[in-house]
Amino acid sequence: MKILFVGPSLASELADARKQHPGIDFRPPAACGDILKAVQEGATAIGLIDGYFGDLPSVWHKEILFALEKGVAVAGGSSMGALRAAECSAFGMVGIGSIFDDYESGNLIDDEAVALVHAPQELGWLPLSVPWVDFEPTIEGLHAKGEITVSERKKLLLAGRFLHFSERTYAKVVEESHFARKPRREQILAVIRANRVERKRTDARLVLEWLQKGEFASTKRDWRLAATSHFEVLQAEVTQQMQPVTLE
Repeated sequence: MKILFVGPSLASELADARKQHPGIDFRPPAACGDILKAVQEGATAIGLIDGYFGDLPSVWHKEILFALEKGVAVAGGSSMGALRAAECSAFGMVGIGSIFDDYESGNLIDDEAVALVHAPQELGWLPLSVPWVDFEPTIEGLHAKGEITVSERKKLLLAGRFLHFSERTYAKVVEESHFARKPRREQILAVIRANRVERKRTDARLVLEWLQKGEFASTKRDWRLAATSHFEVLQAEVTQQMQPVTLE
């Protein structure tokens, strides 16, 4: 059984992806316990793209190690998957995509670089803010093309950096940049929207492709999972949740 945890990183593409990949079980962004549950349900391969943090407890590293110890292939990229892959690649988790590469190399160190706010599942996980990993290359790309000046680039990057990730939208950034002339503000916003870079979406597609191809290399382990008391409690909670409810 192949399981993919994904939401806003694919968003509008999810409906088509489900149709094109009927052999994959698409699940919402992962929270604490979800990967452990997937393993207990018989997953043979797991792709981790999106995951919660803040509002819900995040996926534990030990869940991933538990899956790897059981022989389950686990890959991550794009968002939470890129973070966990960079942290667990030494244990056999597969990292995929440019965002993973940046975290593993140290070019990215801030977890919030992939963070955003989004609509609920009922509204297709629509992203409502722009993550830094998409925002920065968009602005840098515009400058490289000559669409914005050095000064405009600096204003946009500073405004984007100072905004909390939940408030970072292109419209808000342009507003916070305080460009003197309204026509120029509108022109910059239009050119940004026409040239958006979406690294998270690109990397999410790569994780989906990995899961679909099913070419999972076996890895040699020279480690054993140390099941702490906290992990054993989580196991018990997940097992209890999976028990059928009977009415007498």
